[in-house]
Amino acid sequence: MNTLRIIISVLASTVFTAAFAQTAVPPPPKPAADGPSLDVTMKFIQDKLQERGRLNYAIYLHDNADGKDSTHQFSGEPSKIVADPATCRISYHLYNKIDSEAPTEADVSFSLRDVQDLVVMTAEQAWKQRFAADGHPAWDAKIDPPVFLVEARRAGNQNNGFYFPSEEMANRVAKALVHAVELCGGGQKTPEPF
Repeated sequence: MNTLRIIISVLASTVFTAAFAQTAVPPPPKPAADGPSLDVTMKFIQDKLQERGRLNYAIYLHDNADGKDSTHQFSGEPSKIVADPATCRISYHLYNKIDSEAPTEADVSFSLRDVQDLVVMTAEQAWKQRFAADGHPAWDAKIDPPVFLVEARRAGNQNNGFYFPSEEMANRVAKALVHAVELCGGGQKTPEPF
């Protein structure tokens, strides 16, 4: 027992001395940011959103509660897109139209600093979530042709989404958005420990 105590005492003394015997050194230099600059990233996002143009698809809706079906035509397009690296903002004019109803249009802008999360999902998943949030969890949607949503989520359940006809392009834009959010200082913040 005595030998064990001596070994522990010597080890503790060595660790204690080693911990306080170190000389202060400056922190290592911050590594260079991986990937393209914010200017290049924002230009890519702006170009890809602008190239996408108007997107048209059909929504085949089935109500599992009463068995009714309906079909709706959807048309949407972001235009006048500005991805500004100086302010870390994306601004655009949004046009949406369902069936023969009057289109809804709005000028939209959001800061990448406020984005907490980015998600890529099918339009079917997005519509199902929307139906459930609106109190219709029994509604199912089939989208034709397939469409993919890139959704930038902010606090307070505020989201900005962009639809794409290709999963590959949706993933590329999402990757660029994640990089831009990181460069702008957005993303999930870890809570302060105290």
